[in-house]
Amino acid sequence: MAEPRRVQLSQLALAATHTVITGFLIVFFTVPYRPLLEPVGTDVTREEIKRSALLPVLMWCLGWPSALAGASGTFRLRFVWTLGCALLLVHIAVAFHLGHGWSHQMAWEHTRQVGGYGDGIFVNYVFALVWLADVLWAWVGVDSYRARPRWLTWSVVGFLAFVVFNAAVVFGGWGSRGAFGLGLLGAALGLVSDRCRARR
Repeated sequence: MAEPRRVQLSQLALAATHTVITGFLIVFFTVPYRPLLEPVGTDVTREEIKRSALLPVLMWCLGWPSALAGASGTFRLRFVWTLGCALLLVHIAVAFHLGHGWSHQMAWEHTRQVGGYGDGIFVNYVFALVWLADVLWAWVGVDSYRARPRWLTWSVVGFLAFVVFNAAVVFGGWGSRGAFGLGLLGAALGLVSDRCRARR
């Protein structure tokens, strides 16, 4: 009777430790939040907005192979996935603070000008919500997250990939497009390598 309780407590302690470490690293690495201390603006060309978009894309590129490989209970996925999602939320806040004056209408208009379709902003909102829901699920219901159907995992990762790709192509410059392509290729090679090692 005491053994299962000890295992539960050690799992809770491990989860708490991971949460504290992840929280610290999120705060440490979210230097892009500093523009939020500046006055509200409406300049969508601010370099801080573009810089704040690079880290979530990098974290996404590092995290999606783990998500597909079913490594949901590992610290690697939780850390990278949580950090990436947190950085995405910081990027959204920075973009709204510096570029859109916290106005949905201005964000809609900017999306229409750059992407040709203003309602594409809603895809960005859904992207953030899907990633956040996936992160919360990975932390709160690890067993059900691991046991979810493969089609659901592929759908989530595929949707996120579609949006990240379009954001890199539409809003990014050639440098960010190249970095995204290299990150995606590196992550894909890592996934293939992990799968080959698992078969041996």
